[in-house]
Amino acid sequence: MRRKLSAAAVSMLLGIVFIYYADGLWYMTAILCLSAIFAVSWRDEKQRRLYFRLLTAFCFGCVLMYFTQLQEETSVLNEFEGKESELSGVITEVQKIEEEKYRICCRVQGEKLLCSYYRPLKDHWELTGCRISFRTVIEKPTEAGNPRVFDYRLYLKTRKIWHTAVLDEFQVISAQKSMFYHIVAGIIGSREELMREMNVSGDGAGLVKGVIFGDTKSLSEETYEAFRQNGTAHVLSVSGLHVGMLYSVYRKIYQKWRSILLPVCFMGLLLLYGTVTLWSVPVTRAILLIVILFFADILQRRYDMVTALSAVAILAALQNPYVIFGTSFQMSFLAVLSMAFFTPPLEKLFGETAASMLSVQLGLLPYMAYMFNYVSLVGIVCNIPVVFLVSLLVPLGMAGYLFYLFFGSLLPFFGQTAGGLGMLTVKVNGFFQADGFLSFDVVSPPLWVLAAIYGIAFLCSSEYFLICFSRQDRSALTILLILIIAVTSAGYSAGKSPFDRADLIFLDVGQGDCLHVKASEGRNIFIDGGGSVRYNVGEKVLKPYLLKSGAGCLDLAAATHQHTDHYLGLQQLSRCFPVKAALLEGKAGQRIDLGKDQWIDILWPESRDLNTEDENLNSLIFKVYSEGTTALITGDITEEGEKMLIDKYKGTDALKADILKVAHHGSPYSTCDAFLQAVKPSVAVISVGKNNYGHPDEKLVEKIQSCGIMVYRTDRDGAVGIITERSGFSVCTKKQ
Repeated sequence: MRRKLSAAAVSMLLGIVFIYYADGLWYMTAILCLSAIFAVSWRDEKQRRLYFRLLTAFCFGCVLMYFTQLQEETSVLNEFEGKESELSGVITEVQKIEEEKYRICCRVQGEKLLCSYYRPLKDHWELTGCRISFRTVIEKPTEAGNPRVFDYRLYLKTRKIWHTAVLDEFQVISAQKSMFYHIVAGIIGSREELMREMNVSGDGAGLVKGVIFGDTKSLSEETYEAFRQNGTAHVLSVSGLHVGMLYSVYRKIYQKWRSILLPVCFMGLLLLYGTVTLWSVPVTRAILLIVILFFADILQRRYDMVTALSAVAILAALQNPYVIFGTSFQMSFLAVLSMAFFTPPLEKLFGETAASMLSVQLGLLPYMAYMFNYVSLVGIVCNIPVVFLVSLLVPLGMAGYLFYLFFGSLLPFFGQTAGGLGMLTVKVNGFFQADGFLSFDVVSPPLWVLAAIYGIAFLCSSEYFLICFSRQDRSALTILLILIIAVTSAGYSAGKSPFDRADLIFLDVGQGDCLHVKASEGRNIFIDGGGSVRYNVGEKVLKPYLLKSGAGCLDLAAATHQHTDHYLGLQQLSRCFPVKAALLEGKAGQRIDLGKDQWIDILWPESRDLNTEDENLNSLIFKVYSEGTTALITGDITEEGEKMLIDKYKGTDALKADILKVAHHGSPYSTCDAFLQAVKPSVAVISVGKNNYGHPDEKLVEKIQSCGIMVYRTDRDGAVGIITERSGFSVCTKKQ
């Protein structure tokens, strides 16, 4: 096997993934025992040695991940969780998010703490390296509340951050910095001052800042969306593409002027560029690949891109095994693998440059559909002019930055030239966008399908497969087929979720209500959709959840009433996602047929009371029937409304239900004793988020529990799924 390091890297990464999903060493022990028995019975000594090497790499990955999880569980900051504490630490990084919103990363007692700060800071980069003291409450990062959506806690783990906090204020107790932090603060400060003195405004300036420094906050949301729809958003965040552009310029200069000093200067430039871009994963990967290439030239050894990438992957995983679960790592490495495997066969048809670009686009297409749920029909064509313009802007920007760093002034006409190129790139990208007609949202394909696509694609384009195929080596081809089946099976196992079997899912939408009803023939119904004036729940929460869950449209959007935390999310969703029908009004006695053994009855109101001062009395009350399991959806009905319901259905079982959606997010003015007695649920679900209303009321929760009713809360348990079974139903939650 030529690429032994690559095989070892894959085995090591599989070990990390295995422990992450298996959540323990018992499974690993069983696999090791079976593997040892299998290996001992292997007759080929060469194959046996290779197998044991791969097994060793797999075990090393398992152990590495296990001890990283142990480090997280035994963090010294765990003892400060949930209580106000006086702490001090050294600031390692300050990021400006908005005018009065900052992310401050501190090293406290040897561990990273990510702090949010919501006050203005002058020359914030000067705080880098300073020691500060503060009082705060340390918390675990927010975990994903709904299945398969973005997990902020896991994202921070990829940066080896286990805890977060909010700072009301802090005091600088020591401004003495190490030489390293002086250099970092100076470099970042010069970056900010350069952008300030360029005196370029609008999206042109935002694109320049994004392309050169990876900071896209100055771009308008509409412009960023246009780049996203065209599949060109990768040029906005500094990545291996940008480092590759700098390397191309270096190679052209080096071919004409061969000097020992030139590689040294270029390596210094790469270190500077890494610091300026805060050492993002793609930039770090690209720089390490170039360093390996340099050493290969010095040692006069053949450079193999896949082997070099494997070495970089091992180094990244050694530093933090969680990094492999980040989208930056996955996209960065997938792009390079696509170039390595797909470029040679495509090069014969399109030439080297076009083949490289096409291979990256084709290689990332399934991943983008799975992770970001969109496909662009013009992505490949649009990338050609956009990448060309960016290839001019990157070296120009770095040249201008170096000139400013050493001389303290701008290059002549630098601001106008860079800003003009930036604005031209925005316009070219906008031309290809075509008002979004050539880009569309797609549901996430199953993970096993993704695993099968990449397994087959990389295998069939590999040199090893072509050799085995030409020699008709059936035994080797059989092993490769088994490997693909194993990878696909692993994808199927890892992609499974208990929510796939749930018929009713109470979603976590913050302070609001939302119930997802899965009906027969793949139909999807929402009862309420949450809503907030602070962010777009429909676009940011509901739409990603639906696409990740395999739903291409919403068949019915029903609202109990039109208060913000129930209706606004549905309204926002209808603007960015197909919604076939809406139900905002109804009256008792109406039934919505959902198919075999599934329907929804409207229990209230008898008629809409236009004179009432309490709009909650007009809330639609739904009773959902799903294969023998019932759920009562109560909106924001008050105790007065509950008693009216009791009177209306006295002597019947109309209110009786297995699951009760507790009214008004657990308000003390709802869910009276008589109502609980009438419903007699075995499970109560409180849809609630962070709020200033005191929801849910602690006494109310205690009262429900004292009746022998299991209580689930979306703020603590995340999404709550109801899985109907022959013998009744079971409950699954997103947050275990």
